[in-house]
Amino acid sequence: MKDRSPKIRIDKTALKKKLRHFREIPVLMYHHVLKDAPKFSKFNLYVTQAEIEKQLAFLRTTGRESVTFRDLVERKIPKKPVILTFDDGYSNNYLFLFPLLKRYKMKAVIFILGNRKHKSNFWDVGEGESDHRLLDPFQIQEMAESGLVEFGSHSMNHPNLLTLSPKRLEHEISGSKVSLEKLLKGPVLSFAYPYGYFNDAIKKTVFKAGYTFGISTQYNGPLYFKEDLLAIRRVPAHPKMSLFEYFKKTSGYFFRYKIFLQRFKPSKKNKPVPALF
Repeated sequence: MKDRSPKIRIDKTALKKKLRHFREIPVLMYHHVLKDAPKFSKFNLYVTQAEIEKQLAFLRTTGRESVTFRDLVERKIPKKPVILTFDDGYSNNYLFLFPLLKRYKMKAVIFILGNRKHKSNFWDVGEGESDHRLLDPFQIQEMAESGLVEFGSHSMNHPNLLTLSPKRLEHEISGSKVSLEKLLKGPVLSFAYPYGYFNDAIKKTVFKAGYTFGISTQYNGPLYFKEDLLAIRRVPAHPKMSLFEYFKKTSGYFFRYKIFLQRFKPSKKNKPVPALF
């Protein structure tokens, strides 16, 4: 696929040098932001507007500064950075998150589909989840122009990338970049793997497509952000999360804390536990 995407010059050596100064940069993973908690949600991939407002206020009062992936490339990184990411690109992000970002002067990264024919979350409605509208182009444009929201790719059609042929894989990854950069009239630097599934071939395709960052979930990726920019691990946000738990998840020590706890849990299989540092 011929690359006609807008260009941004990225000095990866300078980027890695900047990231060396940070032990860790916590990356949070959200999906829906709802006005009220739903009566039913199979996967609980939501927070309420009141919950995330408390979290943004907490970040503000504790001196944490939300940044985007483009900020990491183009700006001096603040002392306490955190990246707030939202998968799938739901219209509730515009309705209930965007006003809070403006109020608290915070930033977010939203991962959307390159195939703009999709209007709702067809991929998990069949699994028993409720139907939710996706962002429309006007909402996307307004959020992007605000400077508070960076958009990344979440593939063309939200498939399990592990099941695809090389040709379809390139279409999902490269095709979404071309589609979204045409929509946004600017570069798309990050790709979030649907379901967090990836392997070396998928990472190579993401790199070849011109992305700088590949974004996973809590289950896949190295312990530290800077170890592999194409396999960035994220900390999940979930409903009814206390501020103390949120503090742990935004501290930069969350995954090492989880590994520490695992050391004291009996294991039938006696699997080796990764080193803490």
